[in-house]
Amino acid sequence: MHDRELFVWRNLMEDGTQCLGEEQYLKAETYYIQGLLKAYQLTVPEIVAFTLRLLATVRVRLGNLDYAEEGFKEALRICQEIQNTKGMAEAWAGLASVSVKKGRFEEAAKDYQQAISIYPSSSPQLRLGMLYADLGQVYTALEDWGRAKETFLQAQELCRLYGFHKGEADLDVLLGELYFRQGQINSALKTFNHACQLFARIADLVALSTTLQYLALLYFAQNEMLLAFECQQRAVALCLKFETSEVFSESCYFLSKIDQFLENNLEAKYYLELSIRFYLHQDLDLGLRYQNLAGLLFLSLDFTKAKLYYLQALTLFEKFDDQLRMGEVQESLDILKEIQERKEGSLKFQDKSDESFEFSREFTIEALVHLAEFYEKRHNFRDALNCYWKALEKGRDAEVVTDWIEIRVQRVSKRLRRKK
Repeated sequence: MHDRELFVWRNLMEDGTQCLGEEQYLKAETYYIQGLLKAYQLTVPEIVAFTLRLLATVRVRLGNLDYAEEGFKEALRICQEIQNTKGMAEAWAGLASVSVKKGRFEEAAKDYQQAISIYPSSSPQLRLGMLYADLGQVYTALEDWGRAKETFLQAQELCRLYGFHKGEADLDVLLGELYFRQGQINSALKTFNHACQLFARIADLVALSTTLQYLALLYFAQNEMLLAFECQQRAVALCLKFETSEVFSESCYFLSKIDQFLENNLEAKYYLELSIRFYLHQDLDLGLRYQNLAGLLFLSLDFTKAKLYYLQALTLFEKFDDQLRMGEVQESLDILKEIQERKEGSLKFQDKSDESFEFSREFTIEALVHLAEFYEKRHNFRDALNCYWKALEKGRDAEVVTDWIEIRVQRVSKRLRRKK
């Protein structure tokens, strides 16, 4: 063996691996191709097979799947000839990764099973845990829940045994997703909570933020709004430090939704405005945010700002030809126009008599009832109930008949409980 060529090969591999870790895949491929040429000059089968596997791995990342498959097969052939079981296991795992990318999940499962069956006990066992985890994700794609759970637990046990807490927590997340998809909510909550404890212990705050949002979503689905709020608020605080603008925007949007369910409309408006500020696209999702913010302003009777945001939402919905949303916003604008016109009409006579002042009060009740009916038609019972309650309170203050509003409050309350 030539020491000079070996030194050059090793440096090429190190440079390529650094680029691979930094996701600079084209540069990594260039280094590995040069390394493969040196490996052939060295004529050492183990070195050639190792280089082929790394080159194939980066080609999987680049989407060059046919070339990657050829490389893994050649590495497997060489390792079989020299009876290198570790190399054989890695080549089978590489072939499995290609099959996953091509959507051949049954074949991928067989390849991972083959890799695990021949993996040497003398080799790093955490790598074996990763193979189990990868196999579990293939079983999940196949919706083979029993095998997926079994392999995830085997992977987790290896992580626990060798003190790899991050791997243990990551597998808790995978198990939590699995339980959620099966409808086993209590098991999902338990595993996500355990993952949060582990991520907090090792100070992996990015993963902690993501997992807290999983928990918030589960609590939200279970109508445990205070717990959902607590988890999502912590997640948002972490997102501000570690995540992208897009992730932060989505996190604030969800927190705003939770606040709205808790009827914290002022705080909901604050987080919704933050979500809009950090949202980077001019698309339907931005339109939905504008529509939601307009609705909150409508509830607070800030009709001028509500109209502004409804118009911004309408512009985006028209751009993407979303007829349903366009109709909703147009109906809201029609209600706003009617309310503002009648309000202006009543204000002209407000100082002429007590009777006209009472008319103004009754008009406000009518506007709230009209808005409540609008929300009720769209099965948004919580906002409808909020409007009816405000109308009822104003009616009682004005000492007018409110029996008809009380009946609507009872009706919507019943529908809201049934929805829960």
